[in-house]
Amino acid sequence: MTLPDLSSLDDWVDGIRHRSEASFRAVYESMANDLASFAIGFLRDRKAAEDAVQQAFLELVKAAHTIEGDGRSLKAWLYRSVRFTCLDELRRRRRKPVDLGAEDGDHPPILVDPTEQMLTPEVETALATLSERQRTLVLLRHVVELSGEEIADVMEMSRTAVYAALGRAEKRLRVLLDAPSPEPTGGRA
Repeated sequence: MTLPDLSSLDDWVDGIRHRSEASFRAVYESMANDLASFAIGFLRDRKAAEDAVQQAFLELVKAAHTIEGDGRSLKAWLYRSVRFTCLDELRRRRRKPVDLGAEDGDHPPILVDPTEQMLTPEVETALATLSERQRTLVLLRHVVELSGEEIADVMEMSRTAVYAALGRAEKRLRVLLDAPSPEPTGGRA
């Protein structure tokens, strides 16, 4: 995972506030893949993950004049936006079956290498059983490789609370992954 240099994000924040197309493009090119990796891990659906990233950037365009802080704040804002979109998608899925006939939009493609981003089926299944908060913490730390301080910004928690909650989530994930697999059904001859 190649995370954007925060100093370059710092340079683009002012351009974002002033609605500079070049700044939006630079931030998108810098962050879209990492945001998509996070969303793919959360939703287990590449198209829905791409949609979540596109939604975050649409929201950024709308909220550009209200963006405060530096590159670190912008990065946290984008991850929070993707997270909330993913949570909304999960809630929507619980209420309504997925429409498999939906057409692709005109948004630019995200360049995530699927072989690089895919989690094993066992890890995906274990992650799906974690709470949404625990899953978010594990994905931000181990898939996107954010620091504890960056996760604290995204989750709007203290760094101490992040480390405590992440420790519990990792412990729960280890228990789930270490649990014996159910024996296949069927008798032996």
